[in-house]
Amino acid sequence: MLNNTFSNIYTQIALVLAAFGGLVSDQMGGGYFAVIAVALAVIAYAVYDENKRHKLYSKQNIPIPLVFNISNPANSNTALEALFEILNKEYPEHKKNLEKYFNIIENDLIFKYDGNIFDEKHFIDFLKITKHDIKKLEAQTPQNIHFHIVYIGPIANAVLVGTMLGTEGVTLYQYNKSSDSYTIALNIQSREYKEHLHDFTLFNKKNIGNIDKSVTVAIDLASHKVALGELKEPIVHLESTLGATIKEPKDFIRANQEIYAVLNELQQRCSHITLVYSMPTTVAILLGMSVQNYWDIELTQFSDAEYKTVVKHLNDIHYYF
Repeated sequence: MLNNTFSNIYTQIALVLAAFGGLVSDQMGGGYFAVIAVALAVIAYAVYDENKRHKLYSKQNIPIPLVFNISNPANSNTALEALFEILNKEYPEHKKNLEKYFNIIENDLIFKYDGNIFDEKHFIDFLKITKHDIKKLEAQTPQNIHFHIVYIGPIANAVLVGTMLGTEGVTLYQYNKSSDSYTIALNIQSREYKEHLHDFTLFNKKNIGNIDKSVTVAIDLASHKVALGELKEPIVHLESTLGATIKEPKDFIRANQEIYAVLNELQQRCSHITLVYSMPTTVAILLGMSVQNYWDIELTQFSDAEYKTVVKHLNDIHYYF
């Protein structure tokens, strides 16, 4: 910390004040004590500033708020301010400190896509740029980063956002319409969400047709049900036993574990898996974090009374140019 104090901008200012102030006071025949007092005061502030910086640096993880807004008219800045307001309780003046100490500004924390979500090439380019920018954020801090994320947009794209994230160190938020605020849905500190399971408690699993090389997995975990009649067989249908709402964080984890277990088993038997779903975006992001971009999975989005492809082959996405 001592070395940083000497290189601190306020220390540099104090040295300049002392040098030029000394010359001026010498010409005027007095005022040395005033110059020394001002210089010492500025150095004292430099020490305070570096101490504050050191406290930030010494924390194990630095919280970084992120907003992903995919083709949605909602105000991204409002969501980001809501995240800062929550983080300020533990990290006062967090937005100011991120800019001052890490050169991270608001625009670095909002990832907005205004294009057509069914334009696969365009959206994949957006993902690649976003992944690059996230890596830059990680490089700008000396410690590990813990991302605090608000996602606004379609479910299919939430899965894709999840594929870009690491396997832990993420807190996911959801919008609470009744209070017009964002609350924590899930704090992810480990890889528990993709642990292998031997039994199902949150889903009833039903096979429709004979499983072949290509299969559709339909996930019902929300009030709007998947239109099974619009899908081609074979289908593996996962229907929630919880009803339309997930209230407990452990149930988000358990739901993802069961979905991941099904996909993991199917990808060993089938060459292509199509996903259709009605589920919370929190589970969608978890699912993306679990499958990454390793398996041949097609992601769809219900639009204009049909399931349209957002990404045909998830394993064709490579996060480099």
